[in-house]
Amino acid sequence: MGLTIEAMGVYDVPVFDSDGRWALANGVAHNPQTSLPWSPTAQRNVYLAGHRMGFRETWSRMIFYNLPKLDTGDEVLLKDRAGRSYRYRVSEVFIADPKDVWVMGQVRGRDMVTLQTCTPYPTFEKRLIVRADRV
Repeated sequence: MGLTIEAMGVYDVPVFDSDGRWALANGVAHNPQTSLPWSPTAQRNVYLAGHRMGFRETWSRMIFYNLPKLDTGDEVLLKDRAGRSYRYRVSEVFIADPKDVWVMGQVRGRDMVTLQTCTPYPTFEKRLIVRADRV
């Protein structure tokens, strides 16, 4: 998949179906235990994580640095390998504890993407969560 968020200046960043370190170092990590945009379920939660700072000279470098600037209504676009687009609009932003795994779960009646990065800078002891619903 590829991820585009114009409001953040992020264009066609690779999304890897892995929650491992390699995926985070080379782009955005999709937690494989969560939905995909094309999953055949009534509700979906496509859970994506990216570095706030990342590693120099990699796709991860500051990929989600501007995540806190996203606002209600901003568009998040996922594109699959076949070129199909899945559009979402930001609906909520909140802070969670790193142990709050409930943020990865599906929510009844919602088809959404959840974006996560570490916050606040520079301690990174919490998680910034941005949710966007399918349009």
